[in-house]
Amino acid sequence: MKKFAVIGNPIEHSLSPLLHNWVYERVSLDALYYKVHVSNLELGNYVDKIRNGELNGINVTIPHKTEIMDYVDEINPRAKTIGAINVVMFQNGKIIGNNTDWYGFVLALKNNKIDVKQKEVILLGGGGVSKGIIFALKQQGVAKVHLFNRTFEKISQLCDEIIHPHKMGLLEGIVQKDSIIINCTSVGMNTLDSPINLRLLSKNQTVIDTIYTPLKTKLILDAESTGARTMTGLDMFIYQALSSIDLWFGESTSNRVNFDDLKQYIESSLC
Repeated sequence: MKKFAVIGNPIEHSLSPLLHNWVYERVSLDALYYKVHVSNLELGNYVDKIRNGELNGINVTIPHKTEIMDYVDEINPRAKTIGAINVVMFQNGKIIGNNTDWYGFVLALKNNKIDVKQKEVILLGGGGVSKGIIFALKQQGVAKVHLFNRTFEKISQLCDEIIHPHKMGLLEGIVQKDSIIINCTSVGMNTLDSPINLRLLSKNQTVIDTIYTPLKTKLILDAESTGARTMTGLDMFIYQALSSIDLWFGESTSNRVNFDDLKQYIESSLC
């Protein structure tokens, strides 16, 4: 039996085991997936579990998507460009890091018929998730990304002709009535907090949250109350997971899964 895990800190919120084990059973894969709380100091030891055969692969969630790059032997060129990895596997005698967050986000946008081409986007948060989404937005032809973070120094190195970093306190001066707003922070994860004041939201905006627990965060509920278009983090979560499975088991594996059935199963666990 192959064994896989998702590692993070915190990790209690993760529904990855629920998703992966459902898929494994549906497509008859002899595999098991679980979640493990791993601190920064434990990262190296946990990656070694792949090298010595205890694990066949891992997914990486907050806050390790950048730091774990130091512990793999090789990084996929696209993931290297992104600057974060969320998938690790053992291949040809090496531990390889990859990123499926960006592709999961692209597929989620398409599934929700959200077009960012030649548009300006407001992106909240400068961590590993936001790096994947920045790459995805560029692939989709975004015109400009206003990147906000509490610590300006953390995102200043991401500045280029498309990415414009700002301190979080300047958000009010940038948000427009038709803005596309994407939350990549952990604010709202199983809390009643929102990264944006309700008065900055309006009906002609598109508001996206990468958080999926709860399914509807306060940000999403606030946006819905104004009539804004919304997208939860669930579709991205599912698509990035299916892409991870394809890396581990072969590209056609996810084609054997009915997306709507899987989404309904995950949604039922969040009710």
